[in-house]
Amino acid sequence: MSKDSYKTKYFKELNSLRFIGFIGIFFGHVFFSNSPEIINSKLYATIFNYGKILGFISIDSFFVLSSFLITWKALEEIKFTNKFQFKNFLIRRSLRIWPLYFFIVFIGFLLEYLKSHYFLESEKLPSLWNFVLFILNYNIIENGYNFLFFMVFMWSISVEEQFYIFWAITIKWFNKYLFEISFIIIFISLFFRIYFINDSLSLNFHTVSALGNFGIGALTAILAFNRSDFLIKLKLIPRTKILFFYITIFTFFILMPALLENDFFIVIQRVLFSIFFSFIILEQTYCDNSIIKVSRIKYFNFFGKLSYGLYCYHGIMITIVLQVNELFMESLINSLALYPILIFVSTLMVSYISFRFYESKFLKLKYKFSFLSSN
Repeated sequence: MSKDSYKTKYFKELNSLRFIGFIGIFFGHVFFSNSPEIINSKLYATIFNYGKILGFISIDSFFVLSSFLITWKALEEIKFTNKFQFKNFLIRRSLRIWPLYFFIVFIGFLLEYLKSHYFLESEKLPSLWNFVLFILNYNIIENGYNFLFFMVFMWSISVEEQFYIFWAITIKWFNKYLFEISFIIIFISLFFRIYFINDSLSLNFHTVSALGNFGIGALTAILAFNRSDFLIKLKLIPRTKILFFYITIFTFFILMPALLENDFFIVIQRVLFSIFFSFIILEQTYCDNSIIKVSRIKYFNFFGKLSYGLYCYHGIMITIVLQVNELFMESLINSLALYPILIFVSTLMVSYISFRFYESKFLKLKYKFSFLSSN
């Protein structure tokens, strides 16, 4: 097959799933108040706690989705060219991640400088090297995350960048053993979580703790890519079974506050929800009897293309609203509705502008480093 006749698979559903994943992360961050009366109200406490849980599991969904997609694309490249271009893979990832990432880092350090220059109260940021070398998650484990709010979010990008390098090396030199290595990193992650069961920072922010997410995503891609018989069975799953599966996921989510009191569940939590997320990817992509295809929801696909910007910028919008919040009398309606809506709309606007006039300039260069563009 010539490169001109070859067409890579486009997962149109993934953009919409990215947007839904961002919504989960958004709900994990967007509720805040300094009023004891509001914080202690049952409604606020319930929404805040479930929002926090949803935020963390939604981060995991991004890890799964990212691992699934880069593994699939690598398998495509190997099938077509009989090799994997290590350098080009890292360049493509850098063109997607670095321009916006380092722009946010620049804003953070500029803000810290301006605050210190004008003698304003400011939490000192971790060393710039933590951001340049993508090791912020380890600094958080060591020193906590009591610094500029929107800069804390960069920890997950550190985790992803570390995994990209590890997985690129694995695909380049050990691609015949991807299936086995995926299983190995899942078990390593589980053993790590057993050992650090009482260390919440390591459980949440360490890259090894998240390897289960990446391993499940990779296994899903390998299975879908290599097993056509599996996809045929998946395609014909009846709607009743799909509905039962989503009810199961929702039940686990509702029970999470109680389940998180159990050490065994804490250990398996990330792997369990990674399996859930993987099924959602496969169900949305391949099943004929889906209850709803999220890609058909108007604007979800478009907003999904902005998901990286939405993730990076929503912390800045929250930081701004936190400052504005101090000027007004707090109320429950502001904390649960007005501020979240304001943050959401402003984040969408800023992310769209950033994508159109800044990020897209770099994304256009990615194709030059695709295996389809090589001679």
